Order: sequence, then structure tokens, then C-alpha cells
Amino acid sequence: MECRSIITPRDLESMLCDETAEPKPLPLSLLKEITNDFSPEQKIGSGGFAVVYKGILENSSVAVKRMLNTYEYEKEYVREVECLMMVKHKNVVRFLGYCADTQGSMLKYEGKLVLADVRQRLLCFEFVPKGSLRKYITGTSCGLHWTDRYQIIIGISQGLHYLHQNNIVHSDLKPENILLDDNLVPKITDFGLSRCFRPMQSQTFTVNIRGTPGYFAPECWNGEITHRLDIYCLGIIITEVLTGQRLSLNDNADKVVESWSAILEKPQQDVQLEQVRVCAEIAMKCMEINPARRPDTQHIISALDGRETINGYIENSMITSQQFNPEVLNDTMGALWLRYQQLNPDLQRSFKYCSIFPKRSKLRRDVLVRLWVAQGFIKTSCATEDMEDIAESYFQELVSCSFLQQGGEWHDTWFTIPDLLHDLLDKISGTDCFRIENARSQRGEGWKGDVPQDVCHLLVERYDGELITKKILGLENLHTLIIYVVERDTSVEAKVMESICKRLRKLRVLAVAFSREHLPILRPKKFLVPESIRQLKDLCYLAFRTFECTVILPSTLTNKLHQMQLLDFGNHSNGQIWEFTLDNLMNLRYIICENLDCPNIGRLISLQALPSSRFTVRNEHGYEIKQLKDLNKLRGSLTIYGLENVKSKEEAVVANIGAKDRLKELKLEWGDDGTRCSSEVEAEVLEGLRPPVGLEELIISGYKSSRNPDWMVGKQNGGPENLQKLVLFGWSQPGSCPELEAFVQLRVLWLGHCRWDTLPASIEHLTSLKELEIEGCLNIRSLPTLPRSLEKFSVAYCSGEFTKSCQTVRHPNWQKIKHIPDQRFEDPASSEENSSEIVPQKKRRKKRRLARNHKSVNQ
Repeated sequence: MECRSIITPRDLESMLCDETAEPKPLPLSLLKEITNDFSPEQKIGSGGFAVVYKGILENSSVAVKRMLNTYEYEKEYVREVECLMMVKHKNVVRFLGYCADTQGSMLKYEGKLVLADVRQRLLCFEFVPKGSLRKYITGTSCGLHWTDRYQIIIGISQGLHYLHQNNIVHSDLKPENILLDDNLVPKITDFGLSRCFRPMQSQTFTVNIRGTPGYFAPECWNGEITHRLDIYCLGIIITEVLTGQRLSLNDNADKVVESWSAILEKPQQDVQLEQVRVCAEIAMKCMEINPARRPDTQHIISALDGRETINGYIENSMITSQQFNPEVLNDTMGALWLRYQQLNPDLQRSFKYCSIFPKRSKLRRDVLVRLWVAQGFIKTSCATEDMEDIAESYFQELVSCSFLQQGGEWHDTWFTIPDLLHDLLDKISGTDCFRIENARSQRGEGWKGDVPQDVCHLLVERYDGELITKKILGLENLHTLIIYVVERDTSVEAKVMESICKRLRKLRVLAVAFSREHLPILRPKKFLVPESIRQLKDLCYLAFRTFECTVILPSTLTNKLHQMQLLDFGNHSNGQIWEFTLDNLMNLRYIICENLDCPNIGRLISLQALPSSRFTVRNEHGYEIKQLKDLNKLRGSLTIYGLENVKSKEEAVVANIGAKDRLKELKLEWGDDGTRCSSEVEAEVLEGLRPPVGLEELIISGYKSSRNPDWMVGKQNGGPENLQKLVLFGWSQPGSCPELEAFVQLRVLWLGHCRWDTLPASIEHLTSLKELEIEGCLNIRSLPTLPRSLEKFSVAYCSGEFTKSCQTVRHPNWQKIKHIPDQRFEDPASSEENSSEIVPQKKRRKKRRLARNHKSVNQ
């Protein structure tokens, strides 16, 4: 039946541009219009079930798939729609809508006209311009470069991983069903033979075997359909992308590597040949005759990233499955083991990694989350910049199921692993994770144990140069080396650090001087990081947490370590970092250091947080506000100091604050160093600093203009739509408070040390407002009508007259707040303060009090 809603080609184009838009039922008339009534000139492909047409929109195109024999293939159509409605991923072709139309038509039958129902079954997708992967499969001597082939293999694996996570078995994976966009990003398509499993279902059976000859897994002939079927097909596809032809199990990785060795050019040859080898080994494992021996998609992705070998997966999974039998464990441990098995694989690997830390260690959450990410334990179908959010959700899941005991210290959150769970982790971690407990309290003649030679993740509780030299430098598979603490009476020998950098070439994490107290000590006043650290080409996480020590990094550091994601010198460090340039660290996400002076930080376009989450504008080259222009992956909190040094709206607009849509908290602060612009210029600057739409908390401090930006008072769209908290502090111009009409979702409004004489008259329309706090606003004498939603009203350091009026029964101010259950009145200002400006010393004291009592975006 024709879809009742009126959807035009322009509406369809809007859906195409909006990645959040959900698939919709589409009218047949629309699909006819954009395909010129399914004109043969618009035909772009066909198969056993359907014909695909190109649909022309005003500025873009779509693909329209029209089913052929709608009666025979009705089941396939319903199955495809069911699967497509569930998926949305960059490596799965985007589904826009469907049309299931049935009309009565007069048709000739045996020479007579009869009325018959005519079915139309159609699907609408994004148009993927480069066509199927089949056209690009060639031998190694021609066709796509290796980097393109490698990214295609990764993309297909990530798309398949997403489908399997959503309990979908594709069942017909082949090059013809993988499309490439303009950037050669692969997209899986054609779900006509797919199966949507129930959450606990792992297999199904069929007597009607359909698919493509040559891509059938052996078990298909028994009618068995599982996720391992897709893995077998993936193995064949990888071999075709690698070599242009299918390989058999009799072939080996060396043969494939040899075919590429004469083609790849330096300086990346060694790295790329290793990638070729890994892909070939994965393909061989995927094509195992026994489905149980095939890896799952998570381990394939990890192996492609160079973070886990496929052989290690096979061996470790077998050891783990044989080693544990809950029936022979005590009841409590057995219950924990069963609970552990129910965790998803990402979380199992992440949690197992915690076993390298000693018992009762207080582990900093933010540090551990980033270690998980650097190691690749957290791998999802989401974009890379979302991994920390995924890891945070995993952390909360571990806390909720009592696997972790949570605590807090300062503004940080830490947790410990209960001893019984730690014992369990020791048992299940195998030889992947290992710790050397040689702390001062355990020290005798030195640590005498043996380190497993295949260990991947190692923690040394106390630095010992001889131990490292004799027992660690020979570990060929080491990915993590954490030296937990360097004690006061211990020197870090330069030759030991030099050897670590030269011999442990697979390190992804190198961390020195983590301690329980968060204040590790390096004995020398200067610590020289060796030049040889540039040989650790896979290094993602480098940490030297020091106390009153200068870390000297080599000037060549950033020329080689292109994989670096995090540099950590400690938030509580008094050390300094010298001789350091950041120019080439294009993948760097975090820099943790209080004292790092970072000019030209705008080149680091992958940054997700600035050092200490703040940026200070200066009248110096490399510190202009334009440095923020391309830092659009910043998340969490951002404070911008020194706005008095921004001289025009044009400068402010270049900072592109509105594009930083992952920010949740933003603080804008003008200082008072004698260089301030006119109030009119400040108004233009604030107008140009329009915050992102999704911002939740906004603090504006030290603003002195009486003109309020349009995005704040609702005169134009573009400001924060769902702002939850607004703090206006130290606004020095007299008059009335901004109307705030744009912030209809506001829940907390805090006004501090501003010279206004009235609150906004429209405040009663802020029907979501829960808290209103007024502090140090000496000129306010009366209240407007307040919203009925208010639950807390607080007045502090305001005029004695105003404070008293709010507490006097039947006074108009009292009448306006009597419905509020939580009312607080503190410290009315003295008469001296009422008659003149608050003295600077008292201003500073009140600012310090504000910083203690209210959450700051500096954290």
C-alpha cells in the first residue's frame, strides 16, 4: 500500500545527510520518480533476487533495490529488512528505507483481463560510488596499494564484528557483497540470506542451502549456520585481497610475504610485510575445516592491530577452557568464574589485565582506562575517539557487578580488586600477564623467580636494574612494561633504559614510577630519556611520573613515534619537561602534565583533552586563540583563559568552539591585566565564542560588557540547546541580568559577584530550573516571579536588606520563594560593602570559596 506520509526527494536527501535518521517506509511514487520509473539507463546492478537502480536526488544519489519474484522471495525480503533495521555502522551500507506496496491491477490472463494483486518490494540505500570489491581484486603486481588493501581488510572485519555483536549472521559474505566508497571504505551489503539470532542462540539449521559456490564453509553441507560460517568466508576474501586469488590451507604466510617483498618500498617495508604476514595467518586460521578452531571477529581485529597473535588466541583459549572446572573449585570461586564467563570478551580481557597489579593496589581509573585503550583490549565498532567512553561504561559494569571496590581521592576515582577476585584473575590470566613482586618489604637477596618467556604484559613492583637486564630484556613478546615505583634510594641507570628501548621493540606501553601514593620518586634531579626510544615504533603510551625532577626528552622523539596516543608526566608533578616538540605526534590524544608549555598545540588535531584541560590565550606566536580551530575532538572539560587578549569577533570565530560537540563543560574567562579591550569588543568576542549545541555546563567569568550575545538571549539559533548549569561570575557592568531565553532546559543557575540590580524577568519560564544561587550580587533588591520547579534557593554575601526581605513573612520577596522547600541564607554583606566595591582582598577570598564549593571545569 502506498505510504500515507508525504516524503519528497528533498526529504530523502535530508535523511541521507543526517546520520542519526532512522529508516522509514517510503512511497512507491517517490522511488519511481528518482529512478525515472525504473529506467534501464538507471540500472547499476542485478543478482538472483533483485535489480539495483541509481536514484537521482538534487545534490546526491541513492541506490534502490527492486525485488524480482516478490512471491517467491518474500521471506528473503522480510529477513533483509529485519536485519537492516538493526544495523548502523560505517562498514555496513546505510539503509534509508523500504517500500512494501501491493496494488490491484488489471492483467491479461488466458486472453481475458483479470484483477490481480501486484506486489512491489523495494529497499533504499546510500549510493556507494566505486562499486563492489570484486572489481579491485588483483594480484600483488597491480591494482590497489598495500595500505588500501590493509584498510579494506580491517574495515570488512570491523563491519562483520559489528554484525556478530548484534547477533546477525550474514551467510553470503563475498567480494560482490562488499561495496567501496570514494575513500575505499568497505561496506557490507545484501542481507537477503542473513539470519538474526536470538540473544542466547548460537546456531540454526536449514535444508534449503543457498549461497555462493566457493564461499561455502564445509559445515554448510550439513545445513548448519553459525557465526563461524562468516569467518570462513572472511578468510577467503582476505586471501583474495592479499593475492588476487584464493589460497588453500596448504599455502603458508611466507609465500604471501615473499610475493609482496619485492613490491613494497622502504621506509615502511618492514612494518607492511609484518601486516601482510598477520593477514595471511588470520586467513589461514579463518579457513580451518573445524569451525571451533576459527577465531572470532574480536581476536581478528586485535591481531590486525598487531596487539594479539592469532596463534596466541588459539592456544590460550584452549588452555583456559581446560584449566577451569567450576565443580572442582570452591563454591565462591566457582560462582565468580561463572560470572566472569558471562562478561563480554572485551571486558574479560580488560579485567584480566588488572591481574598484573599487586593485591590491594589502588588503581586510578583514568590511568587504567587509557592503558586498556592503548593495549587494544577495548575494541568496538565505534569510531576511535569513542573508545574511552566505551571503556568507562565497562568500568561501571565491573563496579555494578561488585568485581571492583570503588573509592575516591581528591577529584580522582580509584578502585581496588577484592582479594578473592584477584586470586581468580591470577588463575585465568595464564602467561599473558605477570607481575614481579619485589617491593622493599619483600626484598631479600633479590627476586629469584622466573618470568614466562611468552609474557605480554609485565609489572615490576620496584625498579631493579639488574633484574631488568637479566630477566626482562629477552622477552620478545612484551607489549607492556610498568615499573611501579622507583624508590628514593634507587638510581635509574641510563644504560638500562637504553637497553629497554633497543631490545623490547614491541612495547606499546612503557610506564615508569607509578606508585600507590601517586607521588613516585625519581632520584636524579634530571632524567634523560634515551634517544633510542624512537625505535619503539608501536609505542602508544609513555609515562614518566616524577616528583621535583626534570625529564629531558630527546628532540627527535616525535619524528618516529607516530603511534603515540598518550604522554603522561603526572598531574601532581612539580617536574619540568624540556627539549620537547609535539609537531609530528598527529595521533596524540592526551598530554598529562601540569607544567608543560605547549606552543602551536593546534597541530595536534587528535587531542581529546588539553594539558590540565585548559588553554591560555597570550599575545605570543603559538598561543593565539586560533590554535583551537582544528581541535574538534576535545571532550569533557575545556577552560579558556586570557580572553582579554582576543581583539575581535573574527579572531573568536576562528577558534570554532561550536564545532567541539564532545565538550560537556566550558569555561570562558577574562582576566584583568590592564590589556583589556573595550566593552563593545568584548561583546563581539563573546558572540563569536558560541558554545557547542550539546554543552551541559557553561561558566563565563570576568565579562564586562552590558550587551549579551544573541545565542544566550534566544535571538538566534546555535547556542547550547540542553544546557543544564550556567554560572555567571564577576560580570562588572550594571543593569539587568541576561534574559537567558535560549536555555529552556536549565536546571542550575549560579550568579556570583555581578553588578546587576535585577534578575531576568523571563526566569519564570525556565520551567526545568531546580537550583538558583545568588552570591555577592550587592545591587539586587527584589526578585521577579520564580518558576514553580525550583527546589533550592540560596543567597550569600548579598545586601543585608535583600537577605532580610527574603526571610520576612509576607514581604514580596518572601512571597516569591515561599514555595521553595530548600532555602539557605548566609553571611549578609556589611554596610561598608553595601556602600562601595568589595575590596580586592575580599574578592579574592570569595573567589577561593567559590572554587571550593562549586565544581570547576578545570578538573
